[in-house]
Amino acid sequence: MVRQRGLVIAAVFVALAPRIAVAERVHAPLWVENLSPMAALIGIPSQRTANIREGLSVTAHTDLATHFVAQASDNEQLFFDGESQRQSLRIRWGLSPVWEVSATLPVTRHSGGFVDSYVNRWHDVFGMSDGGRSAVPEDRIRYQFDSLTQGVSLDRSASGRNDLTFELAHIAERQEDLQIAYAVGYKASTGNVDEWTGSGASDVYSVARFSGAHQSDLPFYWHGQLGVTHVGSSPLLGPRQKEWIGFGGLSMEWLLNSHWALLAQFDSHSAILSSDLKALGEPAGMLSLGLRRSLGRHWAVDVSFAEDIVVESAPDIIFQASLHYRP
Repeated sequence: MVRQRGLVIAAVFVALAPRIAVAERVHAPLWVENLSPMAALIGIPSQRTANIREGLSVTAHTDLATHFVAQASDNEQLFFDGESQRQSLRIRWGLSPVWEVSATLPVTRHSGGFVDSYVNRWHDVFGMSDGGRSAVPEDRIRYQFDSLTQGVSLDRSASGRNDLTFELAHIAERQEDLQIAYAVGYKASTGNVDEWTGSGASDVYSVARFSGAHQSDLPFYWHGQLGVTHVGSSPLLGPRQKEWIGFGGLSMEWLLNSHWALLAQFDSHSAILSSDLKALGEPAGMLSLGLRRSLGRHWAVDVSFAEDIVVESAPDIIFQASLHYRP
């Protein structure tokens, strides 16, 4: 059902796309979120451009994340094995040249998936450690975390609407080569705790965003963000969850020609739990690489992937695609 909704969203956008060849470039970071089963429950926003435009802009986004983590300490055990498919729709409305409101509506399906064999081959080809992934049956789902004070698990396919996020942004500085914006966001508790599609709590975040261009003739653009999230009390995260989580990121965009751009991006956040396990009790870090193709005056498409450069702090790999519409 989740995959079908994503295909319908993409089909609607493609059907409405204008056949105009004049390009008006989209300059924005990649849409990257930590989809590790517990981190994905928290209201940590993906990077966005600091620039604000009046009127409507829409982005349809899809992720396929594969998980494998097996860690234990004297008092805790963590096992994540499965896949998450998420489809999201973000609607942004520029109320004026300096104020913007937005809403992000995601749906997720957790399952055993189908990419375990491909990931195992990837590790074999490049001589990378698989953390024990190849020793367990492929394409099965099991999310489980046990401690002295908590025990939560998911061992079946599950899907549903995630927590919705709303944001209000204000651009404080707009120059030709630099934009600075500040935003506050609210993640509402609209998902389902039993399906691991919601945290069962509301979160609030504040963030500063920066966008700019190289001050020479180089076709180079950059974006960054730095913020903090206040995390509501979640029955899935448990009593050892962190109340405050810091996050940040930096994105770089290199224009290859009039239609194509190459993007590289780093995203990070602080630990989500007070835990001896590295996957939960240490900061997360993801590195993403992608390509952007302009499709006319109003449209662009991104294709990218994200790796957990801080090993096991995020999914093994996330395959990502976004379709941007900006009138």
